[in-house]
Amino acid sequence: MLSYIRLKNFKSFSDIMFDLRGKYGIPKEFACIYGENGVGKSNLISSLLFLRKTTESIKNQARAKQFIAEYTSKTDENKLSPTLKNEYVNHIIKSQLFDMKDLIGEYKTLDSEGTLDIEVGFFLNGVEGTYMASFDATRMVYETLKYTINERMGTFFELTEDDSKLSRSIFFDSAYRRKLEEQIKKYWGKHTFMSILDDETFTKNGKFIASRIHQNMLAVLFWFQTYTVLCRQTLSEIEEFAVPFQFLSSIEKGVVRTRDDKELRATEIALNTFFTSLFFDVKQVYYTFEPQDHAFGYTLYFKKLLHGKTLDIPFELESTGTRKLLSIFPYIFSSLSGAPVFIDNIDGGIQDLLMGEFVELLVEALASSSNGQVIATAHTPSLIRQLNNENVYILTSDDEGNKDITSIDKYDFRTQTSHSLQSRYRTGKYDGIPRTGYLNLSKMVNEAFNYIEEN
Repeated sequence: MLSYIRLKNFKSFSDIMFDLRGKYGIPKEFACIYGENGVGKSNLISSLLFLRKTTESIKNQARAKQFIAEYTSKTDENKLSPTLKNEYVNHIIKSQLFDMKDLIGEYKTLDSEGTLDIEVGFFLNGVEGTYMASFDATRMVYETLKYTINERMGTFFELTEDDSKLSRSIFFDSAYRRKLEEQIKKYWGKHTFMSILDDETFTKNGKFIASRIHQNMLAVLFWFQTYTVLCRQTLSEIEEFAVPFQFLSSIEKGVVRTRDDKELRATEIALNTFFTSLFFDVKQVYYTFEPQDHAFGYTLYFKKLLHGKTLDIPFELESTGTRKLLSIFPYIFSSLSGAPVFIDNIDGGIQDLLMGEFVELLVEALASSSNGQVIATAHTPSLIRQLNNENVYILTSDDEGNKDITSIDKYDFRTQTSHSLQSRYRTGKYDGIPRTGYLNLSKMVNEAFNYIEEN
């Protein structure tokens, strides 16, 4: 679970600490972040995406190069139109084929003189650890990880350009440790050490790695590999999936080798339970299959009650709100499978009463799950009614643009029983709401036309 995250010179944050620790230092299973538009809620979630990119850069670049090679050399076999092929390639280049300088340039605060620092606290097996990385304008300059070693806190590694300290208790095979040190020198500044280790676990045999790296280091690495992010960047939604079933990442349609694939059927059962429980007019959720060369194409369908008749409707024709629920379904499933999940704009496009009921059910389910966690941003004030004070965070900005994020239970006044959290938020008691001046929309339009006429 995520305990905290601290950011310096990251996008709109010069220095901010987002603390998720509750009683006895245990991280909260659910947190909902509010704040006015443009204050940086999406940036907060995207910091976890930035972290994932830095810890998987070597592996993802190798995958991206292979992907591009396949889709640019086998036009007839993959049956992609030139336009679609270019879209795929451009997406891969933007999301994976970056160098460290480009990545830093995308996330570092404009005109900031200091380093971009990201520090995260994570909670594993009842113990909190910390990871920190610093970046100047073009490359990584510092990296360290601290967690438990033989039941005591210790430094797993600490790296600078001039010195590489790898714990002998963690990297206990001397020959392999020297190889890792050579990798650090080779990739210094361009890739993090976490990315080197991630690639090692991806390309090497599991027994080989387990015989050379302490299980606690592998547990930390697994946590970094399995948290999941959905965040908004510019005009698109960017995803980093780590789901228990591969079909959760292509849930609406795709290709499968057999119609009786167990994971796809399990996904179908879960979707059926999910949507038939939330919508009374949805009677069944199922996949249809179309034979292809040595495979089957699958497409998601709803069996719905409309005007007294039961009709089979392709999911692609469903409403924006229903499609939004499907888009967050894999993340909710992952969180209840024991993974941390970070979702930007969780309530976007979903009717507020339905979203309120859904969040209430989610919080209840997370309380009985093991290690599951959902951190989300939201805009609908009515959701606050379903949450406890410690689960609602307000992200604010002062007149000079300095940001702060605090849970409602840390405010220095109490909420009277006659004043709900929702009403206090709406009236600005916790800040984080839009504050606009007077705007005459008619005058604004007339002035534009008058300017055209006069010129």
